[in-house]
Amino acid sequence: MKLSIEKSQFTKSWSLAERSVGTSSALNVLSGILVRASESTVELLATDLKTSVTCRARGVRVEVPGEAVFPVKSVGDLFRKAPEGQFSVSVEEGKATLLAGRSRYRFSTYGVQEFPRLPSAEQGTPFGTTTAQQLFEALSEGTLAASTGEEYPQFLSCAYFQPENGFLRVVSTDSRRLAYSRFAVGDAAEGPGILLPMKGIKELERILGSLDGETPLKVRFDDAQAYFSTSEVEFAVRRVEAKFPQYERILPTSRTTWFEAGRSSLVEALERIDVVVRDFNRMVVLQLSPGGSCTLRGRAPDFGEAVEEVEGSIEGEPLRIAFNVRFFLDGLKALKDQGVRLDFNGPEGHLAIRRPGSDSYLCLVAPIALTEEDGGAEGDAL
Repeated sequence: MKLSIEKSQFTKSWSLAERSVGTSSALNVLSGILVRASESTVELLATDLKTSVTCRARGVRVEVPGEAVFPVKSVGDLFRKAPEGQFSVSVEEGKATLLAGRSRYRFSTYGVQEFPRLPSAEQGTPFGTTTAQQLFEALSEGTLAASTGEEYPQFLSCAYFQPENGFLRVVSTDSRRLAYSRFAVGDAAEGPGILLPMKGIKELERILGSLDGETPLKVRFDDAQAYFSTSEVEFAVRRVEAKFPQYERILPTSRTTWFEAGRSSLVEALERIDVVVRDFNRMVVLQLSPGGSCTLRGRAPDFGEAVEEVEGSIEGEPLRIAFNVRFFLDGLKALKDQGVRLDFNGPEGHLAIRRPGSDSYLCLVAPIALTEEDGGAEGDAL
């Protein structure tokens, strides 16, 4: 195999594949990228056995077809730091040679026969079609309540993809809050949802963020994997065999108080409150009076008290209620809209953060039980 490479374009493709490499695996071949060159195209393949990526490399001219597994450690840096904008790589009998101007490097490759066969979306069941930007935004909104660690039950560190009459919901929960994002998809599937681990979802977000937002994207699945494919890249995530809770039972069907305000002004007020309470109880108390403004209070014995007034439209019943300020901020920051609507269902009900005039986004936050001293314990479980 011999390739003539334009550095700036090729290293972008290399970086896309590099993050899916299994650097902690005992199998050396999993710490490499399979470079597969045909007469006209070059593909880069990588996997850690839980996720895998196949992408078309740009900036490469194939002089001699072939395939080889290049070790990621050091080789990726050699590609990026090559002294010339153009260089060549040739492979013969397990040894690779990189020539860049007057510089020359030799390194060993791994056996191609040892590289695992990657899953393919070709036989997968269609789940829906969308764009890179639309799915990226849905993941940002719908996964905010999930943990990125290894949690038990498993659904706490997963995102649930649920088809729904021409729409797709992305849902997550950590038992004290729940978030979902709902968006229209073409060729929508009907049937049960699928559960995917957050580690894989975070890598999918990174890939989507590197693509043009209007790039068409197909979602497919089979018994073991979910596939996210464009004309240039295919990313696969191993499914989690666990059951997501029946979250629909806790979705609010009524409200006693509601508040519409500018999202940025509410975020800024809460961030200032958080300066006071973040080393104490991270609690913010809301006082809502219909026809007036929303008062936010935070208190810490070693610091003092903070009071903020946020203008907006309040309707319904007067209400005094408290929440974890970090959970509150997470729900607000996931939205990119100028305005936000907050729905409350009494002093013991959950806060529902919504997009004004739309049901495409919801974040539920459990309240903190108030005492006479405005203290409180952790929020109740959903």
